[in-house]
Amino acid sequence: MNPNLKRLLPCLGLLLLLAGCSSETNPVAPIIIPPLSSIVVTPAADTLDVGESRLFTAVAVDTAGDPYTGALVWRSTDTGVFTVTSGGLVRARGEGSARLVVSGGGRADTAAVLVYPTAAGWVVQTSNAGEDLHDVFADADGRLVWAVGSGGLVLCSGDAGASWTRRVPSTYDLYGVWFTSPTEGWAVGDGGTVLHTLDGGTNWTRLATVGSGESLRDVYFAGRDVGWVVGTNGQILATTDRGASWSRTWSGGQTLNAVMFAGDDGWAVGENGVVVGSHDAGDSWFVVNPSLTVQALRGLWRRGAEQAVAVGLQGVVLRTAATPDSVAWSLGNAGGLYQCAGVCLPTATVGYAVGWNGTTGFVLRSDDGGATWGPQTAASAFPLRGVFFVDERRGWAVGDNGVIRHTASGGE
Repeated sequence: MNPNLKRLLPCLGLLLLLAGCSSETNPVAPIIIPPLSSIVVTPAADTLDVGESRLFTAVAVDTAGDPYTGALVWRSTDTGVFTVTSGGLVRARGEGSARLVVSGGGRADTAAVLVYPTAAGWVVQTSNAGEDLHDVFADADGRLVWAVGSGGLVLCSGDAGASWTRRVPSTYDLYGVWFTSPTEGWAVGDGGTVLHTLDGGTNWTRLATVGSGESLRDVYFAGRDVGWVVGTNGQILATTDRGASWSRTWSGGQTLNAVMFAGDDGWAVGENGVVVGSHDAGDSWFVVNPSLTVQALRGLWRRGAEQAVAVGLQGVVLRTAATPDSVAWSLGNAGGLYQCAGVCLPTATVGYAVGWNGTTGFVLRSDDGGATWGPQTAASAFPLRGVFFVDERRGWAVGDNGVIRHTASGGE
């Protein structure tokens, strides 16, 4: 045999093998999209119910200014919320919000898709936990939700609470939770416990730099680096370096149960009706005198420099209002039988408060910024301790014995 032909035989065999594979798999030719000058998706935003479908369209123009009618690439940023076909047909699959992305030829456009469940009112979500839950937090899309409670329990959900994963990163009871991104979050509790996660709650690290042995009741971060923690003995701890170090900026005696800031202006509230404020990002604090109530204040929400609402026992509601000289607190009441433990204002007018009336949990809703409140049907046989809303319709309430309630209809 010719030596050159002998050397070519292995290559010829490989080519024949590849040819055979190609004929069997029938590969799809890649989509070739010319350079484009623009892509515009219509509609730019839409709302669907789970199970509903909607056709989106995309208009593309090439660099010569002519319409491009060929194929584009369609995708969903979260297929748990919705899927999309190559022709732009969106199918809603689960509660939450995600982006529809259409791309090609070096250009892309997006549309916001918000999916609601079909159930109305407050519905039961199964936590598979028997511990008392004290606080809850959800990311802006409403898919990632975290709850903390007794015995160091942390519950994590990636599907708006339809299912929960259990973590126990501490032996101490946890009372507050706050996330600064879908992956980074904080939880605080007894024994000066401050926990930090960088992977969405799968793993938690206890910080040894806090230097506090008090029971810590709440945590709030204004961004990735700047945060505050409050607790017993009137302790206020602050960090400006992402938790690497903490400074004690207040020690006022009365237990503080909640803290929140709007820019440099912050409030903290606690037992015996104490309210303390700061105008310099927590470097210094002042006590609001005279005190408007002796009832314990358990929940606080601040929407801006001029608007804050605090709630407490015996239905006490404190609200701020702008005056010619400053911001002043006024005293109101949601009803003496309501022992309020948590509050959230997703908008300037709509607010929710939770707590207990006797041994059962309640949810109150306000449509005038906290001036008046009306009860909703929460269907909880146990007290509710924490509440969080991502918008005026979608929220969670948590409480004793692992109770979790959820609404995507504003509780109505």
